[in-house]
Amino acid sequence: MAERLPDHFGIDFGNHSVKAVYLKNFASKTPELAGIGNIKTPFGVLNSENDVHKDRLASVVRQMINDAGIRVKQVVAAVPESVVSTRVSTYKGVKESELAQAVYWDAKQSLPVPIEEMQVDHTVLGEKKETQEFLVLRVAATKKIIQTYIDVLERAGLEPIAIETEGVAIARMIKHTTGIPEAIVLDFGSQTTDMSIVKQGNLVFSQSISTGSDSLTRSIMNDFSLEYPQAEEYKIKYGLEASQLEGKIFNSLEPIVKIIVGEVVRGIEFYKSQTGFSSPKDVYLVGDGALLPGLALYLTDQLGLNISLADPWQNFKIRGEYEKILENSRSAYAVAVGLALKDI
Repeated sequence: MAERLPDHFGIDFGNHSVKAVYLKNFASKTPELAGIGNIKTPFGVLNSENDVHKDRLASVVRQMINDAGIRVKQVVAAVPESVVSTRVSTYKGVKESELAQAVYWDAKQSLPVPIEEMQVDHTVLGEKKETQEFLVLRVAATKKIIQTYIDVLERAGLEPIAIETEGVAIARMIKHTTGIPEAIVLDFGSQTTDMSIVKQGNLVFSQSISTGSDSLTRSIMNDFSLEYPQAEEYKIKYGLEASQLEGKIFNSLEPIVKIIVGEVVRGIEFYKSQTGFSSPKDVYLVGDGALLPGLALYLTDQLGLNISLADPWQNFKIRGEYEKILENSRSAYAVAVGLALKDI
């Protein structure tokens, strides 16, 4: 039986902000929020192997942790889905004891980077013992990108005890907060929109869509000749509310959101064809970009699924001062919460 992790906190690196969540009794049914941090990410430093950039990001992390009053040094962090390769494959006529080797050779043949430079892991999604057939999710990332995050954390005076993907963290969060057997999760970030499908608390499908919240801001900038701050303000205030400003902001944003919708539909169809599973009917929106006014209603209309803004803080004990911090940004901490909940 795997040992439980020591006391730790979760840290989520984003293009716009770095977030941290520390939970007391993280392995219980009702953990207590004991520390929370959110700080702006310096421009151009994320995912950089440059030592100066690593030091700048580490300095920001130290400041955030100090401001949040988090004294724990052990940390679980995530690498972005955009730098992770995921693939669902079926392996027939393979014994369970041979599966790891089969995944390794498959990865060696299919990944564009030499296998020696990759960190590869896999999860069994389904099994037919009579035919020795396994449905497997393979996750791979370059050792360089993983080491980059480890370097930043260590320069910040922290001890990384686990590095995982954002999708895995989100799957854990969904299981803890909703208890539903399966769901689609759309994580709206600044550069990408990451789609995850989770079943029984496990990530079973993941894809990164190269259209994020910044694309919406740029559309408003271009359509109305605005500077970034003002365009961002219009986006945050009016979003996809067609009744606001004679629908001008809606009309600017809709073509971009439709690109995301199209990719989500294709992702769902690919998932169904690869796994033979039906598509979940519940969709949860997370991330800073998920707070866009009118987004959930628009996606409900376009996808015909049950769309709602996720609340990663269900089943938590939260003191008053933290409730105030979370008042308008609860879903933005989904990844950090999932990381903080990791118990083995």
